[in-house]
Amino acid sequence: MTERAAEPYPMLFVHGALGDARTWGPVLDALPFDVDARAITLSYFGAAAWRGDGSDFGTERHAADLEQFIDATMDAPVVVVAWSYGCHPALLLAQRRSDLVAALVLYEPVIGSFVEDDDLRHRFGADAAACFGAVGEVLAEQGEEAAAHRLFDNVGHPGFIADLPEDRRRIALSNARTIPLMMGKGVPPTRITADDLRALDLPVIAAMGSQTRSAFAIPTRVLADVAPRGRLEVVEGAGHLLPESDPARFAGLVTEWLAQQDIGAS
Repeated sequence: MTERAAEPYPMLFVHGALGDARTWGPVLDALPFDVDARAITLSYFGAAAWRGDGSDFGTERHAADLEQFIDATMDAPVVVVAWSYGCHPALLLAQRRSDLVAALVLYEPVIGSFVEDDDLRHRFGADAAACFGAVGEVLAEQGEEAAAHRLFDNVGHPGFIADLPEDRRRIALSNARTIPLMMGKGVPPTRITADDLRALDLPVIAAMGSQTRSAFAIPTRVLADVAPRGRLEVVEGAGHLLPESDPARFAGLVTEWLAQQDIGAS
């Protein structure tokens, strides 16, 4: 009797700033047909009316979103694929509920709290301030939509949002209302230390584009180096917005990385 092949682990995709579950649609469409892949909209993101005033926006609330979503709707453990801002709650979930997470695929986290080297920490802080400080200035002077354009200009290229197809542009701009929450009106990010990373006992694929900026490259490389089962993947010719600009390529890379790590099946 032929033994049945193991089934792929379910996958949960976690968006970043100016995103929601809709962001991942083209990526999910490009994944193998036999993968149970889902996407979540974190609290206060998306087009729905807010449940609350936004004062609890932050890592803790969003890690709880992930925990509740997996517990209620998925067959754990799952592979959590997160991008940018979404990497922070994904890491916190793995730290606190490792039973829910088979592996992490984190594309360009922007977390400085686990960077121990003084020089790297300084370089990270300087570039993060240059990238996000300007967004705060535009927010104060011109409002949320202008700040959204500046954010994607800084992490992608000038005019990135304007160049998107209308449906994709609508997703980004409908999430512009979260920028004030990210820029200080929410809860400060939960601190994740290098020792927290050293305690992770699961595969961690830390991925980045070769053309990304220091605010993303430094945490990605440190994560891959410090996590005991961490592995660095550098995508040639790509930047921070790869999941948006080339979703089919991103889907293929995630599938390839998981297969190489031998964590694509349960």
